[in-house]
Amino acid sequence: MKLPIKIIIIILIFAAGFLFGWQVALAPADGQPVLTNQNAGEIKTDLAIDFGGGRIQNYNQIAMPEGSSVFDLLKKAAAENNLALDYKDYGGKMGVFINSIDNIKNALAGDTFWQFWINGQYSQVGASSYKLKDGDKAEWKYIKGQID
Repeated sequence: MKLPIKIIIIILIFAAGFLFGWQVALAPADGQPVLTNQNAGEIKTDLAIDFGGGRIQNYNQIAMPEGSSVFDLLKKAAAENNLALDYKDYGGKMGVFINSIDNIKNALAGDTFWQFWINGQYSQVGASSYKLKDGDKAEWKYIKGQID
């Protein structure tokens, strides 16, 4: 009867020693607590869509995975807010071309197209090529010609 109790005590001592040693091994060398970001790999961005005629929709603090493009952001906002989105993916460097947002289509005859800006600057790359950074503000505008 005493043998099983001794075995249990020995097992508990080894388990406690193992757990203590494991925690010490994981602690930072300078004694500071380890802070973890539970949303590691996630960024937050803002999006504005200017449909023209004074209609602007703003979406703030949209959580996106790191490495997401402006196009990924637009797709997510469109899906979550029931906005129809039509586009063509040309692949490669050409990437994605937006044909319409919420049924407002590019007007070739009127030289009016969907264009985008990042942090107030007209983008020099396509929507599927620009990788968002935390805090970026993307703006899609339905406008005539290109405004820098």
